[in-house]
Amino acid sequence: MIVKGVLHPRDALAAAEHGAAGVVVSNHGGRQLDSVPSGAAALAGVVDAVHGRVSVLVDGGIRRGTDAIKARALGADAVLVGRPILYGLAAAGSPGVSAVLKILVAELENGLALVGERRFDEVTASVLSPES
Repeated sequence: MIVKGVLHPRDALAAAEHGAAGVVVSNHGGRQLDSVPSGAAALAGVVDAVHGRVSVLVDGGIRRGTDAIKARALGADAVLVGRPILYGLAAAGSPGVSAVLKILVAELENGLALVGERRFDEVTASVLSPES
């Protein structure tokens, strides 16, 4: 089971202790409460709390390939992308989804090259700050 909607390190740790395979750092798009922190703001604390015991995914705010790189640099194992895919679907159906996915992959590949990495799983915090 992967638990979604985790924003607090204490909740991530509880999910890990109760056997979850992972957590999704997400504020549900801010739809339930507009003053909750963003997934990006909560990500580092959640990653620190679980100490690699479970996978950490992040949902929300991933609009381009470089957003995925930033999330990885903050410790996410993976990112979830929804809204851009839906925009592509609404605009052009299946071809729109394909176009959005191609753009995201191209942006990710370009971003990785610009930060000197070949693979997403090799990205570390050093891409955000050279002193990291």
